[in-house]
Amino acid sequence: MYTEKLVDLHMHSNASDGINSPTELLKMADRAGLSAVGLTDHDTVKGLPEAFKAAEQCNLELVPGVEISVMEDKKEIHILGYYPRDRERLNADLEDIRAERYRRMGKIVDKLKKLGFKVKLEEVLAKAGDSAPGRLHLARIMLQKKYVHSINEAFSLYLNPDRGAHVPRRLLTLKRAMELLTGVRSVRVIAHPGALGKDIIERLMPLGLQGIEVFHPDHSAAQIKFYYEMAIEKGLLVTGGSDYHGDRERTSGYPTRLAIEGQYLDRLKEAASKT
Repeated sequence: MYTEKLVDLHMHSNASDGINSPTELLKMADRAGLSAVGLTDHDTVKGLPEAFKAAEQCNLELVPGVEISVMEDKKEIHILGYYPRDRERLNADLEDIRAERYRRMGKIVDKLKKLGFKVKLEEVLAKAGDSAPGRLHLARIMLQKKYVHSINEAFSLYLNPDRGAHVPRRLLTLKRAMELLTGVRSVRVIAHPGALGKDIIERLMPLGLQGIEVFHPDHSAAQIKFYYEMAIEKGLLVTGGSDYHGDRERTSGYPTRLAIEGQYLDRLKEAASKT
């Protein structure tokens, strides 16, 4: 039981768009005094084997997971899947999403070139390493080249929707993503719903939603209260975490400010045992 301890159920490694390797991530969490860590890389579970080994060495519990991006009504929504039973099948099913990331990145780089930025696709792929390239990899390069003053500025000025270098993603629908995660017997949680509100939760529940990521650095105190009360009212799990990627400006105060009580992991594990 982890009720009296601190856990972080949402972290990213360099298997997707995080800076740290799974091993570095687990060592960092161990030094910070956490008891368990959730590795929830974007659209991949390739970092989990290394993370399991590192967790054993650090005497930490690893909560295996994945974060899948979906598109519904022109809004990007993220779904977390915890404790997937068939990770090989899940990774194969996610291959198309990763391939889409390469296609999209080429188009984003082309748009940046037209805006006068000297950025090459090869640089982004090198930054991404073995993982599929994402906007965060590109933002880091723009910061490194001093085209922007911060990663957040790269997004707000160029990479976000309605900005000059934005390219929409071709993503799974909510229904397909929930079917995928249900098929591999994972616990389905909506990630950082933020301004999406009550409607999206109610649309997801008939599709098998089991929890809400209530505690997240992008949530205001009012949003935390709203989603916590909603989860209790509807009998959904409460989860949370840092959404740590390794960029200091995005996760200042990690991890003590963003870790959550172990009681939430206890309930997540109970749900996983019944899934």
